[in-house]
Amino acid sequence: MSSEPEFGVMLSTFGDHAYPAAFRRVAATAEREGFDAVWAGDHVSFPAAIPDDYPFSRSGESPFHVGLDTYDVFGVLSHLAAVTDEIDLGTNTCIVPYRHPVVLARNALTLEQLSDGRFDFGVAPGWLRTEFEVLDVPFEERGSRTDEFLRLLDRVREEGEVSFDGPHHSFRTTGFHPVPESGRPKVWIGGKSGAAFRRVAEFGDGWTIFWDHPDDIAASRERILNAWRDYDRTGEPEIAVVRAVHVGADAERDTLLTGPADDVVADVEAYVDAGVTRVVLDFYTTDIDEQVEQVERFAREVTPSF
Repeated sequence: MSSEPEFGVMLSTFGDHAYPAAFRRVAATAEREGFDAVWAGDHVSFPAAIPDDYPFSRSGESPFHVGLDTYDVFGVLSHLAAVTDEIDLGTNTCIVPYRHPVVLARNALTLEQLSDGRFDFGVAPGWLRTEFEVLDVPFEERGSRTDEFLRLLDRVREEGEVSFDGPHHSFRTTGFHPVPESGRPKVWIGGKSGAAFRRVAEFGDGWTIFWDHPDDIAASRERILNAWRDYDRTGEPEIAVVRAVHVGADAERDTLLTGPADDVVADVEAYVDAGVTRVVLDFYTTDIDEQVEQVERFAREVTPSF
């Protein structure tokens, strides 16, 4: 093993298993068991028409549909900030173009304050074209709008009072107080494009990805490090992978992070050797009891090896 990884838990804010008591229970379990973070995804609304180009499945078929219960990620994490004490709370990932940049900056700064500096701000341009249509945001502008926001956020965190003239939004001097501590909140960039890797180097503290194999992460990390050096960044970026986990002999050993604890430990070691600094648990089940049991089992049987 090259270093000691952190561990997190992915909280679902969509579906029949997404409800306030479940959010509190999963977050409390993760904190009690010594996990470093709880992260949650971001959608504003699921349209009736969802194209088959979901980027995190081989078939492109999306797990989402128009009838899903859907909770606002900033509302959920603000709620959890009041019922947790130490665990980091993060968006993975907030879709930047969905919101006006001033509103989004205020959301992030507020959550940073409400959590006493525990907010992980994961951001990405988004993929669900029809959701952009619902929100009346041009899908083709999602990349440039993400860059615009990240440039604004850099200034907001340093200056507090900012005037801005960007390709999509311009405004006279306005305040963004209270300004967080230097370098806060930590910014994680999602995505696998060259533009995403450039954003990690230009604006980010880390990179986050779903499901990738250790070999793929190692290759992506090399590209990120090349960009990192181009921007004269010091140190190295953090890297998080979100992956479904099932610890137990009852699981078929047909994918990484499933099966007996020793096998899962070996898989985590492979991710660490590839450059991963945080492994975030997702789940094969929507049953909250089973999710909690997996968090507890992982803490008992896997994390002590690190």
